[in-house]
Order: sequence, then structure tokens, then C-alpha cells
Amino acid sequence: GSEFHREYSELVELTKFIFKNQSGHPFVFTGTGTIGMEAPLVSLLERGDRVIVLETGYFGHRFTLIAEAIGCQTEVLKSETGLHADPSDLEDLLSKGDYKAVLATHVDTSTSIVNPIEDIVSVSKKHNSYTIIDSVAGLGGLKLDFDNLGADVVLTGSQKALAAPPGACLLAISNRALECMTNRKTPIPSYYLNLINWKTVMDNPTIYLATPAVQVMLALKEALLMIKEEGLENRWLRHSLIAQAFRASIESMNLDFVAEEGYRADTLTAFHVPENKANEIQSFMKARGMVLAGGLQELKGKALRVGHFGNIGTRDIQAVISTLELGLKKIGHDVQIGKAIDAASPYLEKLTE
Repeated sequence: GSEFHREYSELVELTKFIFKNQSGHPFVFTGTGTIGMEAPLVSLLERGDRVIVLETGYFGHRFTLIAEAIGCQTEVLKSETGLHADPSDLEDLLSKGDYKAVLATHVDTSTSIVNPIEDIVSVSKKHNSYTIIDSVAGLGGLKLDFDNLGADVVLTGSQKALAAPPGACLLAISNRALECMTNRKTPIPSYYLNLINWKTVMDNPTIYLATPAVQVMLALKEALLMIKEEGLENRWLRHSLIAQAFRASIESMNLDFVAEEGYRADTLTAFHVPENKANEIQSFMKARGMVLAGGLQELKGKALRVGHFGNIGTRDIQAVISTLELGLKKIGHDVQIGKAIDAASPYLEKLTE
């Protein structure tokens, strides 16, 4: 209907705002974050293309699986758990051969590592490779300026730092990448994942390609309007202060981070649980109305992940901190009740200034 077409057009414009994307092309359509990862690979890459994947966790590895599924030759630069992707390693590999694209996560949700995407994009551009960045756990909570970054594709999902329901993927695509998709040697081997098909809808939302998840799109539009009202810079600062507060509390509870110092995301924190009792802490927290994500792969049962993104505020994070402290005491970990809140307070007080 005309009402939805109007709302959708406004949503596309808001997508440009959230990415700081005036130089490229906005995309938003029904699909999970994984659809957002797969669509640009299917549309940009062709069978036999050589690509480099910077794996810093479970979701970096997902890029590898998708690239291999469409017939690309993948070269994986895998970081040890908790370590960031090193741009110098990428430079060494790119200097030895031609690669069509570099695939990297901005924040890998499995480890809470934030990668130096500015340096990664710079190195990739130097060697004329396309850069595709997964910012599912970054955009809306961490500083990201598509126009200044210079990446060819940045993608995200609706459900994390944007604080909307799951079910929409959002992308910013460079002119260069769109031209490559248009002039590729072989047809894009997909209907739904074909970004050239979706470009016609972005230009004219009255065109029908597939039934949209109407409620999700309307909710996403409202979430982006809330971000616009808060202001991107204010939102980035809020995420930074809450992250600093939570990290200070984790240190006060004598817990170890999964991600290395200097590369810990402001959108979530992963930490090791003493004596591999992560499941016990999860159960304790859930019984009190708080759901903590468990570790993935080799971290399963050994670590927990707390997402402090979206519309999380002072009271939310204080509740998590104080309850986590009680849970740790229950499993016999040496904690002093109240110390963690004291450690977090200097940062949280700035949120009310």
C-alpha cells in the first residue's frame, strides 16, 4: 500500500544516515545478518575468485563458509582466540598475489574483538581489492563513517546496536562495488540475494521483488528515528561509557577478558568464568531475569558474553553487574560485594551529566 511505500522510502533515507553514507548506495530489506553477509558476496564475487578472510572468531569463519559455498578460493588469516586481525599480515599476503576481495568483521560477537577496520580497508584499497565489512555488532554503537572509511560494502542487522527486532539487513555499497556487480562476467546466481535486483526496489519502493516483513521494517524505522533523536555521536559516547563501566567491574571481580586489551568492543564484552562454570552463572542470571550469552566453539562453557548495546542504560548495566557479582560469590569466586558497582560508577556518572 501507499502508506508502506512512503514509510519504506523514509527508512531507506534513514539507512543512509545511520551509515553516514552519502557517497554510496543504501540497501535495507528483509533478512537476517547472515543474509546481509551472503548477498554482497553472491552479488560481487564469482566462482574461482580469490579472496582473503580475516577470521577473528566464529563470525569471521562464517565469511569463509559463505565464500567457499559460492566457489571462491579462500585464503584465511586466522587470529588466535581473543586477538585482533593484524593489517601487516594482510599487507604481506596482498603483496604476494592478486585477490579480488578482503572479508572482515568489525566486531566479532563470539570474542568481542573489535578489528582496526580503517587500517584493514586502507591496506585493501592499496592493493585494489574490494573490502566487505560485517558490522552486525558494531553499527549504531561504534563510530563508523562509510564515506570516510572507504570500504566497498558495510553490512549490519537490525537486532543488535540498532535495537530493533531481528529480521532486516542493512547495507552501504560503494559505486565501485555496484559497478562490478553490474558488469560481472557471469550472471548473479541468485534471485533474492541479487543486490542489483534490490537496487531497483531501493530506487523505487513501489516495485515488488518479495514480500517485506512489514512490521519489522516499521519497527526498524522507529528505532533509527530514536537514534537520530539521540544523535550518533551521543550514542557512540554512551556505548563507550557503559563499556568502560562494565570492563572496570569485570576487572574488579578478578575476571579475565577474552579480547586483548586495546581491541575490546564497546558493544559487548566476553570474559572467562572461573572453573568453567559459565553454565551455572547463566542459570543464576536467567532465574533473575537476565540472559547472558554463552561462549562459542572452544569457549563453550568457559566464557560468557554480555551485550551492552542498543538502548541499554545505567540501571540495566548496574543490575547485570550486581547480579553477576552475587552469582560469582555463589560459585565460590573471591568477590567483594559492592566493589564492582563502585568500579563502574565513575563512568556511569558521566551518563547523567
